[in-house]
Amino acid sequence: MLCDEKFMVSGGGFMTQVEKDKDGLLKHLLIHHSFVIGDVHLVANLPQYVRYWKTKFKNHPLKAFCVSIKAPVRDTSSPLKLASSHQISSIDNEPDQSETEIREFSMLTDVNSEDKELRQRLQMDRLEMVLRVHEEENNSEDFHRSCLFCKLEFEDHCKLFDHMAFDHNFSVGQPANLVFVNKFIDMLQEKLTNLVCLFCEKIFKNRDVLKEHMRKKGHKKLNPQNKEYDVFYMVNYLEFGRTWEDLSRDPAEDEITSGFDIEKEESDEWISWSDNVGKVICLFCTASYTHNSDLFNHMIEIHGFHFAKLKQDMELTFYQQIKMINYIRRCVHLNTCLGCSLVLDSGEKLLEHLSWSNHFIPDPSAWNQSQFLFPTYENDNLLHCLEEDEEGDSVESDDMVVPEPLDPRLLESSILQDAAVRKSICRGAF
Repeated sequence: MLCDEKFMVSGGGFMTQVEKDKDGLLKHLLIHHSFVIGDVHLVANLPQYVRYWKTKFKNHPLKAFCVSIKAPVRDTSSPLKLASSHQISSIDNEPDQSETEIREFSMLTDVNSEDKELRQRLQMDRLEMVLRVHEEENNSEDFHRSCLFCKLEFEDHCKLFDHMAFDHNFSVGQPANLVFVNKFIDMLQEKLTNLVCLFCEKIFKNRDVLKEHMRKKGHKKLNPQNKEYDVFYMVNYLEFGRTWEDLSRDPAEDEITSGFDIEKEESDEWISWSDNVGKVICLFCTASYTHNSDLFNHMIEIHGFHFAKLKQDMELTFYQQIKMINYIRRCVHLNTCLGCSLVLDSGEKLLEHLSWSNHFIPDPSAWNQSQFLFPTYENDNLLHCLEEDEEGDSVESDDMVVPEPLDPRLLESSILQDAAVRKSICRGAF
């Protein structure tokens, strides 16, 4: 934009590895030219944007289009850290005044009417391109891909994603809202081939361990906070400067769905997971949090229930954690004390009783039973936040179903001693 230095930066539409060079371009402008592009993430096509202003700056001074800002920097020879696309900050929050200097920067933003008009035009050009690709993909007869989880093949991407949603419980949202479908599937396939969980991005030693992890943790879905997936959803291109997150936070908006907001209808039991894995609810009250760490802190400070310490002291396995949580859920639902099994009239009285009696820690003989492997509440997100070892836990031996010993005297009088009876039963079985 301001010199002959070149950088490989992708244009509008699909993001590629050269996006890394975009940071190099912005860093170069900042350090060598004291120049900042405001809200650069809202520029739909950065190469075209740069070419346009490069032509302008050849015949006009920067002050004709940019605003000047002053900011302290630590050292002009050291790398600077961009706190955001439109904010300049030094490496230290409180830098040593003896090592800093006040520098003046030129900032190009959409405050300038010409810049705003350019950004809007680039946004419309990208939207037209994406709509064209979306239409071509929906009308294409060349699609032929296999399921990510089995060997079934499909010639329609909507049927493929519907199959993965209903048969494998892996939903990416409304298939009709997707764009760049083949690249999307390639990305998912590459992650699974590299044994990477699609939600938490952890790497596992083999495919079986990965499958078990995704099943137990409820991670057979995409992480809505992972920005690399945004490019595949039409909703992120519809309105200038706004993504699906902005639209979902606006109650005045019409019901515009992205892949991360699935409306729950009576005919299905899908969960809306527009933020993280969904709200995690306290074991003892109605408090809910987006992150499980906040919930665990709440239970420590409000209820005196230290789950992490309890897990460590009792050396709880993954399945034992599940059983304890489901047992506590059941007791609280029935207004029953965890320690003395006293039944209270209401949830408020139960909490009061638990507080003064300190009966928050249940007896293992009460909860360590196989029946509590089944969730008390359907889709309990707290169960998805439990920690497990890297090898993956297996069901304990005491959870195995063992037949009761039979009295030999009963066998002697059994009708199964008759060979004809046994033969007839075997014929009926087949």
